[in-house]
Amino acid sequence: MTFCQQAAKAEVPQSPKADAIIALTGGSGLRIRASVQLLEDRAAPVLFISGVNESVDKSDIAKLAGGSESLRTCCIELGYMARSTSQNAVETAQWAAKSDPERLIIVTSDYHMPRSLLLLQRQMPERILIPYPVETRIDPERPFANLRTLKGLGTEWLKWRITLILYS
Repeated sequence: MTFCQQAAKAEVPQSPKADAIIALTGGSGLRIRASVQLLEDRAAPVLFISGVNESVDKSDIAKLAGGSESLRTCCIELGYMARSTSQNAVETAQWAAKSDPERLIIVTSDYHMPRSLLLLQRQMPERILIPYPVETRIDPERPFANLRTLKGLGTEWLKWRITLILYS
């Protein structure tokens, strides 16, 4: 229950500022919408989306998340390598090595944030990670709301515990 409580209490930073926004794909598209909105709000000059399906391009991102065409053209980069959270961390670290941002806003689901931060920090210990948790259909405040929520939170808790054991 502590895992769920921490995820439910995760606060969205007000007016965050960084050198880049990193969005981890997955879920319902709410993560991508939130990251594009951050870009529109000028929280950072560039958005890197990790784990994009190879059939998706920037026009698909526009349909999903909106945002101005000028920002999509200049300021959104897509990563197609990652198929898991650990691969998101590797792909993001490779991108960051080329772009050299110091401060990164990390956008992912609230319940997915603890494990994501562990894996990203392990790959990029020199970078400052600013969590930007997004509420999704899986609600950590109500873990027993339905079978989908219980299964999603249980699975993520197990993955988080394994990650803690392996990398701590």
